[in-house]
Amino acid sequence: MKKVLTILALGMTMIACSSSQDGLKEKFKSPPNQYRPMPFWHLNGHLTTGKIEKEVTEAKTLSGFGGVTVLPVSPRPQHPTGIPCPGMSPAYLSDEYFERYSDILRISEKQGTQVILYDDIDFPSGSVGGRLQREYPEYTRKLIKKYEVDIIGEKRIKEQCPDPKSIIMAVSAMNMNTKEIVDLQPYLDENNAIDWKSPKGKWKIMFFICEMNTNGVHGPLVDYMQPEAVSKLIEMTYGEYDKRYSQYFGNVITKTFFDDVGFVHQEETWTPAITRIFEEKYKKNPALYYPALYYDIGSETEAARVAFYDIRSELMAEGYVKQVSEWAAKRNLKSMGHPPENYSPNSVVAHGDILKYYRYAQIPLLDAIFYYGRGLNGFKQVSSAADLGDKPLVGAELCGAFSADMDSLAMYRTTIEAIVRGVNLVVPHGMWYDTDPKKVAIPPLIAPENPLLRDCLPRYSAYVGRACLLLQGGKHVSEIALLSPIASIQGGSYINRDAASGLPVANWVPEGVNHHQLSDLLTNQLRRDFTFIHPENLCNGKITANGQELRLNNATNIQDYKVLLLPGGDIISAATLKAIKKYYDGGGKVIATASLPFKSAEFGQDDIVKNIISEMFGVDASEKITADLSKSNSKGGQIKFIKAVTKENLSEAFNRMNIVADVQFDEVSIPKHEIGYVNYIHKQKDGKDYYYFTNTTEKEMDLTVYLRGAIKNIELWNPHTGNISTDVKAYKHKKDDIVLTAVDIRIPAVSSIFVIGNRK
Repeated sequence: MKKVLTILALGMTMIACSSSQDGLKEKFKSPPNQYRPMPFWHLNGHLTTGKIEKEVTEAKTLSGFGGVTVLPVSPRPQHPTGIPCPGMSPAYLSDEYFERYSDILRISEKQGTQVILYDDIDFPSGSVGGRLQREYPEYTRKLIKKYEVDIIGEKRIKEQCPDPKSIIMAVSAMNMNTKEIVDLQPYLDENNAIDWKSPKGKWKIMFFICEMNTNGVHGPLVDYMQPEAVSKLIEMTYGEYDKRYSQYFGNVITKTFFDDVGFVHQEETWTPAITRIFEEKYKKNPALYYPALYYDIGSETEAARVAFYDIRSELMAEGYVKQVSEWAAKRNLKSMGHPPENYSPNSVVAHGDILKYYRYAQIPLLDAIFYYGRGLNGFKQVSSAADLGDKPLVGAELCGAFSADMDSLAMYRTTIEAIVRGVNLVVPHGMWYDTDPKKVAIPPLIAPENPLLRDCLPRYSAYVGRACLLLQGGKHVSEIALLSPIASIQGGSYINRDAASGLPVANWVPEGVNHHQLSDLLTNQLRRDFTFIHPENLCNGKITANGQELRLNNATNIQDYKVLLLPGGDIISAATLKAIKKYYDGGGKVIATASLPFKSAEFGQDDIVKNIISEMFGVDASEKITADLSKSNSKGGQIKFIKAVTKENLSEAFNRMNIVADVQFDEVSIPKHEIGYVNYIHKQKDGKDYYYFTNTTEKEMDLTVYLRGAIKNIELWNPHTGNISTDVKAYKHKKDDIVLTAVDIRIPAVSSIFVIGNRK
């Protein structure tokens, strides 16, 4: 009887799996709206019920979109021509505005499409169209400012703070020769003036104040790091929708969107709480360390900068991002959005710490703007943040401020590059209420009124829907961990260092810091997938040694890394380095590049870092390492240092460590090309393996790909057409005792294909 029941149970399971697979195939042919693009719909004219109904309906019927992201806009010059463009009427958040918003929701509900709630007017989020500044100026952004006076020799100085009404965070005197620092707070009177007699030497008297940012690059924005300020902003914006539309939450309105929440072009963004937190966390007098944000203060310079910048990063993550996400979660919504320069190598000067930033966002999102390829090596920063947080969705705002004559190839290229790097939710930029090209403030127009895109939009929307259907959720197979060099960037940064570099914003990094170079080598050249990990992940239990591997301890998206890749940089957390050494001692594999650290991110632990580096690598950590080296231990642990990393020597290091790629390409069959890349992403869910192969070059590709393991029941699913082919040429292949499954695939130019199979 037991045997009969087992057979029946097995049969029922097979029927259920078959039914589920049939359901997936039907969805693949005609993807549901929730997986399709939901573009920004910029409201740039006078809103009427009739025109709203027409445009919301045509977004579905003519473009195939799954909904819209409603974005109110003010009058502004057109990018890049400067032509004046209109804004929206009626006034933002007025009664008539909400009447028209009700029209949007009613029509969307009727036709089964969704609405993403954009949380402000214009961008960045956080101004309430200027109301915050007018009504609550104390809650707007603040900046750190330094006022200084030079004195020489024994001299009594009486100096008034230049802005006595601002918040004084510290008053310090620094001997510029000896680096001695004196806290002058005890010498400060009730009028914020100091009366102090300096010892011998060359001194700088410095007032560090926090002042209101009245003339910011993007206008008066909320202090994202001040909890009560963010709470007031949420009440003024999100709260107004909550009063009116709770019945739409979780069905028509499914997500919220915040935009450019950070401090790009304003590296001096600050908040008074940083001073208090520094003192409480590190048990040190902030006045003795504030000068490090501008000058070399000696051996503790780097640790002081790391401390200040890390506090700012924590406050950014726990301020706007966390509070908005908590608001959304309570209403059955998912919060999505991005900071500025989320794809750039230096997050310190733009928004803090990119991997920490997304810790509380339900849907991390990147924005691919200006032109195809910009920021490409940083896209994985955003999808990695989702991986680390076990988050099934990764969004992308695509094609904003591209050329007005952007064609479908550029749109597909940009979309494919984002998806193959982990994106599975797409927000094109976008639709406009008034589609007159002279009134579209930020081209391109992605709507049927654009003759360059009109015919392709239905196919594009279906393509995006199919790809996102298959790639949302599940386990991302990634076997290389690339450590974020955040401490080296923090320790090497000082106020306005990026602005003074002469480089594009957020692109300056200290010498040797090469995480974006490694991203390019891995993704675009070696075609090896990877995940950026945060140094704290190796200390807080998120990532732990598991024999010769490191395991990302998620509930769903578990990743097992076969090697830890270290970018160059002078600074690392001593606690992180201890965890790396423990991993190596237990048989782990570590590849370091460019330079080895010799400074600690923590106060007073430089010697610990030097000793561990010396023990692990067999070198004097106080001296610059100029030659490659290799080392191993009795547990099978292997170390490799590569001074000048290239595609060839990094590949050789992987081979010597026997790190077999999850997917291999017949490189000879990939022709030379002028633009684009050949790539893949691999996910596992519902007992199946999903391999998404992409070709964004100008040439059709006939490829043989080798999938590690014995993959059975292989099918090709074409996201561009919805066709599914079971007549697949595949065969088993053995290389160095590793079983591979070889599959022949053809990918046209600027196209993609799914290879789907299982291992049972």
